[in-house]
Amino acid sequence: MQHKITKLTQSHYEESLQLSEYAFQYVVPEEKRKNRLAQLNKQDVFCIFNDEILTAKLHLLPLEIWLGKEKFSMGGIAGVATYPEYRRKGYVRSLISHSLERMKNQGMIFSMLHPFNINFYRKYGWEVFAYFDKVYLKKKDLQPMSEVKGFVRRFNKDSYPDELHSMYDQYAKEHNGMLVRTQEWWKERSITDLWIAIYYDEVKVPQGYISYEVKNEKMKVEEFVPLTSGARLGLWNYICQHDSMINEAELILNPDEPLPYLFRDPRVKIEKHPYFMSRIVEVRTFLNRHVINVEFDECLQLTIIDEHAGWNNRTFKMENQVVKEGDPSDSTVMMNINTFSALIFGVHSPHAFHAMGQIEGKREDVSKLEKLIPRYRPFFSDFF
Repeated sequence: MQHKITKLTQSHYEESLQLSEYAFQYVVPEEKRKNRLAQLNKQDVFCIFNDEILTAKLHLLPLEIWLGKEKFSMGGIAGVATYPEYRRKGYVRSLISHSLERMKNQGMIFSMLHPFNINFYRKYGWEVFAYFDKVYLKKKDLQPMSEVKGFVRRFNKDSYPDELHSMYDQYAKEHNGMLVRTQEWWKERSITDLWIAIYYDEVKVPQGYISYEVKNEKMKVEEFVPLTSGARLGLWNYICQHDSMINEAELILNPDEPLPYLFRDPRVKIEKHPYFMSRIVEVRTFLNRHVINVEFDECLQLTIIDEHAGWNNRTFKMENQVVKEGDPSDSTVMMNINTFSALIFGVHSPHAFHAMGQIEGKREDVSKLEKLIPRYRPFFSDFF
């Protein structure tokens, strides 16, 4: 069933915020309410009204991500909410379909979201691409490592250090899926209420940072971004310097971060958390740009199954860095949009997906997919 979908107007901003507060069980303090409402001017919020009551909504944020060293447009899905009395009427399904059409029309290549339920969004083509490790430490675990020649300088949100932007970009370009952070994003989203510690090497060049808070004898490190081995040791030693102030610490780490391996006693509690999901919105546009970037010189017929974006539901013939529409009967490899999205981000190798039964095709053809994958690992450290 199709539902009438409209774009939120300023006269309904407050109703939208109230729906978010109810659905996500939080209250925006009065002093922050004006700023939160102003953010809606930079988003497309699609709504369904029932008897003039805002009953369901979805926010679409125009963003960009890094796929290795290349930037791609991305539509961020956020604030998907429905009042309980209007649930299970297909409202969210209609909003998702509408948002996919809108993203395609606006030229957005990827879409990302933070799911309330992973399986729910898998039905619509999104797949988990990013994980993070949460490391739990006791006071006894805070043992410094080798001394380094550099030094750490601490900043708070009132003394925003410009070096953060360039360090983050350098780190982000070594991963698949990291958000392209604008100066505005840094100031409004990333470091609010957090301390920043930057490690400088012996010639005063910034080589890494952490963002963190210390509260109730506990330290929480939200971002740990070392660009060099010296920064890794220097930032860790800085964390350890808080041992007289805290009884425990929690670190959010990239799953590929080797810091726990270096602990004096690595037997600490580490939890792996699925985090953000992604999907490719428009496969052909992506492939046309991507096969040139990765110098894909194979001949391959790729069939994509995408039930919710019919323009992707076809066979693509890739040959000599040119992408054309192919004949399904000549397909060499086949997978759904979920698997293809995860494959491009490097979540698993083509042969691993093949072994799981997520890719159909001969082994020699599956091997050709290796050249489509940027050599970087997936990671995402933001929230929206």
